[in-house]
Amino acid sequence: MIAFASCIGTPEVFERCALPGLREVAEPDSPVAELSSSTSIFSAYNEALDHFAACDGLEALVLLHEDTELVHDGFCDRVRGALEDPAVAVVGAVGARGVRSLAWWDGEPAGAITETRGRMAHGFDRPDVDALDGLLLVLSPWSVRHLRFDADGFTGFHGYDVDLCFAARAAGRRVRVADLPAVHHTRGGYGDESAWRAADVTFRRKWGLGGA
Repeated sequence: MIAFASCIGTPEVFERCALPGLREVAEPDSPVAELSSSTSIFSAYNEALDHFAACDGLEALVLLHEDTELVHDGFCDRVRGALEDPAVAVVGAVGARGVRSLAWWDGEPAGAITETRGRMAHGFDRPDVDALDGLLLVLSPWSVRHLRFDADGFTGFHGYDVDLCFAARAAGRRVRVADLPAVHHTRGGYGDESAWRAADVTFRRKWGLGGA
C-alpha cells in the first residue's frame, strides 16, 4: 500500500493542483490524507507519520505540496523501484549534494521537476543527495516509523524537508532523487522571507554548519 498526504493551506489550490493528480496516480487501496495546519507543517506531517506508522502493509508514504500535481506514468511503480534498496529512507524529484543551508539549490543539483517557471533538469546519474525539495517527498516504511519532523526545534513552514533528509543521513540511511513525474505549480519566492531566514539559522546551528 502506498499512502499519500498533503498539508493544505489553501483548499482551492489543493483542489486545482494536487487533487487531480492524486486521483490519477493513487491505487485502489491508497489512502489519501488531507492535512490542515495554519501553524506548522512539521506537526501536520508528523500526524500523518504517526497514523501510517501503525498501518500493516505500508510500502511508502508520499508527502506533497498542495500545488504539486503528480503525473501518472506508472507513478506508484516508480515509487516502489526507488525504494527497492532498504537503505534508502527518503526519495524526491529534485535535490542537491553539498548542501550547507536551507538553500539546497546552492549545492550541486540533481533530479528533475517541471515548474510553472520551466523545466529544472539535472539528471539522475548520481542520485544520492544531501537534501531534497519538499514539494515531493517519498518516505520508506522505516522512515515513517523511525523519523519525525522536528516540531520542537522549528516552527512554521520552512526547513522541514532539508532537516528530515539530514536526520535520515545521520541515521546511516540514503537520500536520493528519482524520476517521479510531477508538475510544481509554484509562484516562486520564499513566502515569508524573515521566517525562512530564522529557520535557516536554526538549521545551521542544529547541524553545525556555521554561519549562524
